[in-house]
Amino acid sequence: MNKQTSFSVEIIDLIHRKNGSIKVLLADSDLDWQQRLAMLIESEPDIYLSNIVSTKEEAIRASVQLDVDVMILEMILNSPKRDGLDAVAEILRNKTLPIIVLSSIHDPEVMVDAVVAGAVNYITKTNYLDIPVAIREAYRRQSSLHSDVAAIIRNEIGLIKRKELHCMLTPTEKEILQLIGLGYRQTIIRELLGITSNTLKSHVRHITRKFDTRSIREAAEKAKRRGLYDLHYAT
Repeated sequence: MNKQTSFSVEIIDLIHRKNGSIKVLLADSDLDWQQRLAMLIESEPDIYLSNIVSTKEEAIRASVQLDVDVMILEMILNSPKRDGLDAVAEILRNKTLPIIVLSSIHDPEVMVDAVVAGAVNYITKTNYLDIPVAIREAYRRQSSLHSDVAAIIRNEIGLIKRKELHCMLTPTEKEILQLIGLGYRQTIIRELLGITSNTLKSHVRHITRKFDTRSIREAAEKAKRRGLYDLHYAT
């Protein structure tokens, strides 16, 4: 019996030996990782490994057909095209299922894409021992991002939001917000920008509408919280 066949038999044995309360579906094409995760989950008294699949198509099909509570999924399944991300999106279009990404990929863009697609957590394989805790949190719908990717994802999402804010405003509107944030009165702002009172009022109306605020100062505070001032006067 070769190594691959031996691993498969051992994994199947682990699946059928225990029936815990949290049913988990694992999608990973690496046999070594299949066995490692199966053994880890086997050691937990309240978690049951319901099934293991290796491809995107199997992952999508199993998620719909099987009664499972949480899914563990690798970003790379069939190919080097990060098709696990496509699987996340397709699965969640058909079913509400907490999906935890457990992957060897450390790329911040991939991490953000996975969370935006709907994954409840992203854990790198160097920290795979944290999977049981993540499974329980996901099962209780109380999942929090793992510490090894939380800061990266927060930074990436913050950058995306700042860029969106930057695109939402005209250069003059950004200048007005920054000057308001620095404490300048509108009479001084008119002089600094060389615009009329009516033009300034028009800009203020547009800004407060975009930020859904009642005053320009409230809009300036909201812009500051969102990091607009870090962009300075870039266009």
